[in-house]
Amino acid sequence: MLQLQGRRIGIFILAFVLYFMAALYCIYISRQPGSVAAIWYANAIMVMFLQVFAYRDWYIFLLLAALGNICANIVFNDPIGMSLAFIPGNLLEIGLAAYCLRRFIPLRQCIENPLILLQMLSLMLLPIAISASLGALVLTLYGLVPYPEGWLFLFTGSVVGAISIIPMGLLLALYGWQDFIQINQSFTFLMCILLALLIALFGFVYLPDPYIYISATLILVAFIGRFSGTALAVLVYSVIISTLIAMGVFQSSIQGQYMQSDAYLYLPLVMTLLQPLLLAAAMQRIQNLKLW
Repeated sequence: MLQLQGRRIGIFILAFVLYFMAALYCIYISRQPGSVAAIWYANAIMVMFLQVFAYRDWYIFLLLAALGNICANIVFNDPIGMSLAFIPGNLLEIGLAAYCLRRFIPLRQCIENPLILLQMLSLMLLPIAISASLGALVLTLYGLVPYPEGWLFLFTGSVVGAISIIPMGLLLALYGWQDFIQINQSFTFLMCILLALLIALFGFVYLPDPYIYISATLILVAFIGRFSGTALAVLVYSVIISTLIAMGVFQSSIQGQYMQSDAYLYLPLVMTLLQPLLLAAAMQRIQNLKLW
């Protein structure tokens, strides 16, 4: 934290750029013909920035999140009123989730204790549910979707975002970029990530219901790359799969069976990404105990 305090302006700019870019991506894929689901990575990104700054600086990041939200909606020519209406829910989710993690969860233990990691991710559900409730009300008032459908879209999208971003955010908050890169430089790990990418790209296009292949590959990554490698693979998988679903490339047997079929496509993705993370935390603990 003391090191970051010396680069405050640069960190503030980085936080805004990452939030803005994530919001742009999420808004873009949510408006593709193949999808109406709202994957949302931006709030989880800002939550992790708050973990490494003092409480007195949090208001700056919340203001940057609000500004990033507005700018992203302006790019897509959204009504300014609708953009402003989403801000309270997003800021409430960011602030409440960040406070809960800071107050109740020992973050360093999350990467080597699957129970604490699961507790941390479970703790995120309440802020996400509250934010989804406020966001769904906005969608309903603007006549975009019915309230239950809007709530399910926003909730599942934010849950996927949290599971995808927070593990990587933990590592970067604890160790920084340089140590993270050094951890993941082995040839075996890089080949495993390449295999994961190939399965994500081609499996979702050519294989029916390919979540089992995704899960099996991530388990392999957990054994080889431990928590750091799995966190990276989960983030990469999430972005690729969310994009493919939004573009209408991925076909599933449940499509057409439910009114909210897009949202139901993301529910198995949540479990697919969660299980390898828990395994990776257990493997990381075993490795640390052996080293000790």
